[in-house]
Amino acid sequence: MIASLRYEWVRIRTIRSTYILLALTFGLVAFLAWEIANPQDAGPGVDPADVQVFVPWYEAFSAPLTLATILASVAAAQSIGQEYRFGLIRLTLTAFPQRLQVLGAKLIVVVGAMVVFTGVSFLGSEVGVTLRGFPTPPEGTFAPEHSIVVLGAVFVVLWGLSAFAIAGITRQTALGIAVPIVSGLVVEQLLAVVLRDRADWLVRILPWSTATRWDVDPISSDSGGAAGSLGIDQLPVGWQALGVFGAWVLALLAVEAMAFLRRDA
Repeated sequence: MIASLRYEWVRIRTIRSTYILLALTFGLVAFLAWEIANPQDAGPGVDPADVQVFVPWYEAFSAPLTLATILASVAAAQSIGQEYRFGLIRLTLTAFPQRLQVLGAKLIVVVGAMVVFTGVSFLGSEVGVTLRGFPTPPEGTFAPEHSIVVLGAVFVVLWGLSAFAIAGITRQTALGIAVPIVSGLVVEQLLAVVLRDRADWLVRILPWSTATRWDVDPISSDSGGAAGSLGIDQLPVGWQALGVFGAWVLALLAVEAMAFLRRDA
C-alpha cells in the first residue's frame, strides 16, 4: 500500500502539467468562494445597515462549496479515467500487480484531495466574509444545528468518490464528471416531478439530488418547496441526506472494486 501511495504521489509531483492544473483548480475554487461569499448582497435597494440581521453568513460557506464540488469531481474522475484513456493503467498494474492495494491507494488520494478542496473553498469563503466586514456570524444569524465544516467535507468526499467510481466502471472520465451533475441537477429533478404522486419514496432516495440538501438544517426545514409536491421537511436533509447518498456511493464503489479486480486492464 505504501509503495502504491508513493507511486501516486510521484505521479502528481513529477508531472508538471498535473500539479500546475491542480494549483490552478485550487486557485479557481478559492476565487469562486471569495467572490460568492458576499453576505451583504441581499438585493437591490436594501440598506446595508438593515442587512446585518439578515446576513446569510453560513450560506457564504455552503453555496460556494457546491460549485467547488463540481471542480473536485473533475479531479476525482481524472484520477482513474485518464489512466484508462491513455492506457497507463497497464503500466501501473505491471509495476504494482496487487490491484486491491492500487485501488486502495487511489481511494486514499481521492479522499485526501476532496478534503483539500473543501478546505480551500472554506478558506476562500472566510477571506471573503472577513474582507466584507463579517469575520464572524453577526448577532441574530441563524446557526445550523450541525457543523457545516464536517457536513461539507463529507459531502465533497462522497461526491468525489461517486465520480471516481463511475469513471472507473465506465472507463470514461467524461461520464464520471457528467453523470453526477446531469443526474442531480436535471434527470432526478424531472423524475421527482413525474414520481411525486406515484412513488414519493423513490424521490426520497435519489442519489445526487438528495446529496445537494446537505446544507439544509433539520430544524429550519419546515418550509420551502422541493422536488415535486414534496416539501423540504418531507425529504432527507443534512446528515440524513448524506446517509442516503453514502449508501449509493458504497454501492458504486463495490461495483467499481469488482470491475477493477476482475476485468482485464
